[in-house]
Amino acid sequence: MSMTRRTTVANAYSAISPVEDTIDYKVGRLRKALDNYSSDEVSAKYGLTLPEWRVLSHIHVGATVTAGWLCQRLLVDKAEVSRACSSLVERGFVSARRNPTDARSQLMTLTAAGRNLYARLLPERLQLDAELSAVLTARERNALCHALDKLTTFVLREQTEIQDSSRQ
Repeated sequence: MSMTRRTTVANAYSAISPVEDTIDYKVGRLRKALDNYSSDEVSAKYGLTLPEWRVLSHIHVGATVTAGWLCQRLLVDKAEVSRACSSLVERGFVSARRNPTDARSQLMTLTAAGRNLYARLLPERLQLDAELSAVLTARERNALCHALDKLTTFVLREQTEIQDSSRQ
C-alpha cells in the first residue's frame, strides 16, 4: 500500500463521524463501556450475567413481580428478562409461581439464597457507583443525573405517544 493510501486510510479511521457527537451515541457507548468494565467481576465472583443482576436487583425492589413489570422497569425486551428469570429460578435465587390474576404470567420473588446474593453483591455495585462518581464533582454528578432523568422521561413520553397514535 502506498504512503498516500495508508495516510488516507488512517485519516478515515481517525475522523470523527457526526454520529459520535450525538447524545444517543455517547450514552449508548458509555453503557457498553460500563457493561464491559463491570461484567467480569459480577460474572467471575458471583456467576451472574449483568441482565441476571439487573433482574435480581429489581425483583428485590418490587418484592413480588411479573416479567412484564421487569420489562417495563428495565426497558428491555421480554426475551432478555425471560432468560434471566429462568436462569435465576433454575439456580434457586428466585421462586416463581402461577399468577392467580393472569394465567399467562408468573409471580416471582427472591428466595433466601437470592436475598443473600443481593446483599453480598449490592455493596460492590455501590462501590462501582462511588468510583464513577469520584470522577465528577458533586455539581457535575447532580447535573448528569438530572439530565439523564430528563432525557429518559422525554424519550419514554415520546415513545408512549408514538405507540398510542399507532393504535388509533
